[in-house]
Amino acid sequence: MSEVDVDVNEEFDVGGFRDKQDEKKQSGYITMKISPEIFEELGVRDPEQIKLETAIMKKTRQLKKELRTDPDNLDKQIELATLYLDGGNYEDSIKALRHVINRDPKKSLAYKVIGTAYALSDQEDEALRELNRAAELAPDDPEIHFNLGGVYLLQDLYESATREFETVVKLDPTDTTGYANLAAAFGLQKMHWEEIRVLKKVLMFEPENKELRAALGNAYYNEGMFDEALTCALCVVELDDKDTEAYCNLGSIYAAQEMVEDAITSFKKASDLDPEYSMPHTNLGSLYGSLGRIESAIKEFKKATSLNPNDAQAWLALHHSYKEIGRLDDSSKAYSKYNDLISETPKGGEGAKEFSGVPGGVSPDAQTSANE
Repeated sequence: MSEVDVDVNEEFDVGGFRDKQDEKKQSGYITMKISPEIFEELGVRDPEQIKLETAIMKKTRQLKKELRTDPDNLDKQIELATLYLDGGNYEDSIKALRHVINRDPKKSLAYKVIGTAYALSDQEDEALRELNRAAELAPDDPEIHFNLGGVYLLQDLYESATREFETVVKLDPTDTTGYANLAAAFGLQKMHWEEIRVLKKVLMFEPENKELRAALGNAYYNEGMFDEALTCALCVVELDDKDTEAYCNLGSIYAAQEMVEDAITSFKKASDLDPEYSMPHTNLGSLYGSLGRIESAIKEFKKATSLNPNDAQAWLALHHSYKEIGRLDDSSKAYSKYNDLISETPKGGEGAKEFSGVPGGVSPDAQTSANE
């Protein structure tokens, strides 16, 4: 089963950062929704991104002009620093905010923005220091606690992150993003009953949110509540029948319930929808391994590693599969590749994830079900 993704660049996802300036970034134009990747392939820039950058530059020039005649206006200095932040100029944003804080050590907004700038520039210790100071000065600002929770997640301080997101939803009971992050924090601590409770609550606000529904299915799955997980997975597929990850999750649940043909069909559907996606092949190989169909498992694991050479768990499963049929040289090569990947992967990195979603998947002790 896939877990809730962590991405600091998206507000919904775990660890995202936000402030009131987000509202100013939204264009008033009605445009077609075109994937940014298309512009990259064409060798041109996304017009929406150009418009945003132009608006930031225009407002920045205006504020600088105003500050020449009103240099002691701290609110305008904070606004300028926020524009630097929006434009990705974190160093100038931090420098400007340091000046504000030196002038007024009790300016909570300055601490909030500088803490966010530190977080976005990967200076997490400094971000925690400044955001905690902001929280002391403005304890009822949910955005400060939201951003603080995001930094705690980045540092794997899950209990602290949980506390902050609980504060967010206490201050603003309608904040669905706060609930989603709180659920993710519980999930990262394997507190799946709490995760389920929070996700069920937030789904009352957004019943057709497929990401939240998928997360609820994952939580049920991790608790061994496969009937409930299946209901969620089928709902996600109904909401979006082109979602490859949804079919992978559906296949994992079918496999856990020993509904083998349904599992195979789901994994193959995921692969058909996205032939370049390696996970369906890893899952299908694990399922074949649990059934003793080692040659078929090897075929799928080889396909997975060809599509994604950094899939450490596929290499490990391939190692065990080769070993089981006596192909020791191939087994040794596969294990060497796995070992290289896990040696290079930082804690929590993608290649380090353990896969145990379906029968035959790799367990924490690096054994497959077929070998047990």
